[in-house]
Amino acid sequence: MNKLFLLLTSIAIVVAGCGTDSEGAAGAGGTAGAGATGGTGGAGGITSSCVTPEEILRCDGVVLNIAHRGGLRIAPEHTLVAYQQAIDDGADVLELDLHATSDAVIVVMHDDTIDRTTDGMGAIKEMTLEELKTYDAGYNFTPDDGMTFPFRGMGLVVPTLEEVLDAFPDVPYVIEIKQADPSIVDDFVAITRARGVVRQINGASFNDDVLAELRAKAPELDTSFGFNEVAEYVQNTIGLEEAAPGYVPPAEFLQVPPSQGAFTVLHPTFISIAHQLGLKVHVWTINDEEEMRGLIDDAADGIMTDDPPLLTTVLDDTGTGLPD
Repeated sequence: MNKLFLLLTSIAIVVAGCGTDSEGAAGAGGTAGAGATGGTGGAGGITSSCVTPEEILRCDGVVLNIAHRGGLRIAPEHTLVAYQQAIDDGADVLELDLHATSDAVIVVMHDDTIDRTTDGMGAIKEMTLEELKTYDAGYNFTPDDGMTFPFRGMGLVVPTLEEVLDAFPDVPYVIEIKQADPSIVDDFVAITRARGVVRQINGASFNDDVLAELRAKAPELDTSFGFNEVAEYVQNTIGLEEAAPGYVPPAEFLQVPPSQGAFTVLHPTFISIAHQLGLKVHVWTINDEEEMRGLIDDAADGIMTDDPPLLTTVLDDTGTGLPD
């Protein structure tokens, strides 16, 4: 995050004289407001069938409900229980983060240690899968600030990537490769190809080297922009009604926060220009109803949230979600 903030801050200095009207754009801790003025005026009509996972991920005219870590406000993050609950609560897409154990098994976990979410401690890549599976992945989840821990002792464990894909073969995914060293890209590509799910995945990484390797090893996989690529996009669109001449998008998905520190990422024409370029914009991590509604008005293509049932309620109310 700090890297992105520094990149965007440097851009802000460069473009400060452009006269960009940022009124209504999402400031730090604020709502998205009218961030994409000149955009498409909301989700509008559905222009594709949006039935298969591949079609849903690229669906036009809707706002996707993307369950961040499986919806960590509702159930223990990155567990099979959380993913099932997210789907039951109306999520369209599941978001996963990946690491690998010492015996090279890819598992789904946000942190590189198990300290925060389980009853154990230690780095994932220093544990075998067998050891990792002995810890309670629901141990620290609490819906009421520590008053209760309803998932303790329920048998929840850290799942492998294969277990998740096998349990939910017919949903779209946003999958971020967290681990950079040693690389897990080859194993990730092999697993997803073997199951025939590559086209229903949006691949991502905050590590530019990992992202480059992923694109090289799996050119058929659509990816999100990397750190430097987001900064370049902002530099080529801020203060403009269309992208600067000669700008070529490096990927298919822009996945960004509304703001980073004091810098507004979703500038007024961020989304509208992305749509001109045929890109999809997913905004994270949004847990506030007013902010969700603002992003829907701005024609965001997807919202990542820790609270999928709240977003489902908002999408149903605005009529901008996937049809039943």
